[in-house]
Amino acid sequence: MITPCISDRIRRPMVRASLLALGALFLSVGGFAAKEPPAEWDGLKRVASNQVDHLYKLPQATLSAYDSVKLDPIMVEFDKNWNPNRSGGSLQGRITNEDMEKIKSNLASAFQEQFTADLNKAGYKVVNEDGSNVLRVSAAIANLYITAPQKATSQNIKTYTTETGHMTLVAELRDSVTNQLLARAVDTEQGRETHNFMLTTSAANTADATRAISEWAGVLVKALDAAHGGKTHAE
Repeated sequence: MITPCISDRIRRPMVRASLLALGALFLSVGGFAAKEPPAEWDGLKRVASNQVDHLYKLPQATLSAYDSVKLDPIMVEFDKNWNPNRSGGSLQGRITNEDMEKIKSNLASAFQEQFTADLNKAGYKVVNEDGSNVLRVSAAIANLYITAPQKATSQNIKTYTTETGHMTLVAELRDSVTNQLLARAVDTEQGRETHNFMLTTSAANTADATRAISEWAGVLVKALDAAHGGKTHAE
């Protein structure tokens, strides 16, 4: 049964609360690494996927009606165990709460920009209005862990690590008009990881984040292409 249309003012807090619940359920237990995920979740059925770690879909749902995407503001939360000012860490200056909020804001902006660019390149419009052909995407980045965040200082400090960190995407796909939940996905991306210590820079962190975001956008593009007969929409 399709949920009646409700106002954007009411719907946004509902989506936000839902995403926060997703993060608490999935990510506080390490992405279900130690237990079997539920077979059903809010009426969605768990399906096998070689694109994301966990995928749930509404039975019989299709994305064939959608050729445009409305992307909600991106939520970003740090890993609960992330402590950029841990003792013994070789960070470039102490990371303040203001710095942390800036990191979250910059990542949210980067997600919006990269996701939009990749969708547009594939032939799908990113719009601000609801519509019968508009798929609403509500996404959150949780468990953000940056191995060596940089802060500009007068000191010439170099930080070497074997990886740049990790982050997890929690996303919901909904019909923009009815707010019907169609799919839910959770996926963790690991940053550059090597067996040798390498210089970690803000550029390396940004590159890893951009790569992950682009891969997630690619998953949505493939799903939309498949729903439209397997041909890329840009053709």
